[in-house]
This record gives sequence, C-alpha cells and structure tokens, in this order.
Amino acid sequence: MIEVTVFEEAMCCTTGVCGPDPDEELVRFTRTVDRLEEEYEDVEVRRASLAHDVDAFLNHQEIYDTVQENGPEVLPITTVGGEVIAQGEYLDYDRIESAVSQRVPQEA
Repeated sequence: MIEVTVFEEAMCCTTGVCGPDPDEELVRFTRTVDRLEEEYEDVEVRRASLAHDVDAFLNHQEIYDTVQENGPEVLPITTVGGEVIAQGEYLDYDRIESAVSQRVPQEA
C-alpha cells in the first residue's frame, strides 16, 4: 500500500469543498484525489487538516518541524510513502501520479 498524505491548513471541513462558494483549487484537488484512488487500488490518500487531524502533524516530525519553523503558510505539504514531494501548493494529477508510479512495484 502506498500512502499519499496531504497536510493542509485548518478548513471548515475535511476537504474544504463546502459552503456556497468553495475554492476552485480545492474542488480540482478533490477530483485529483478521487481519480488517483480510482486508478490505483494500492494507493490510499489521506488529507490531514490542522483543524481535524492534529495528530497526523504531531506524528510526522518533519512536517511538524516545517510548520513550526515556517507557519501554516507552508501548507499544503504532500508526502508519498512518507517522503515530502511538495509544499506550498496543491499538486495536479500528473505530478502526484508520477510520484506514485515511481513507487509502485513493477510486475515481472
């Protein structure tokens, strides 16, 4: 199982896609997550919000230290398999998929 974790700022809900006028970037990213999970059976995407999942930040020392040093402006931070692949932006499908595909075991 490959875990993709996106550490995000505090939002009103777990995806930030709620209310009458959701942020278009968050809508796009939610579609990206859905597509990734549909296309890869062995990928689990977790979205960790400062408001809803503080333990995820506390349990990942590198993320915790980065947020402590730089403030929440550094978010979102995306990890694949525990390795930071981006910070300060929501990645598009191609960039996340590229990082995931490099970690998928090749069949013989």
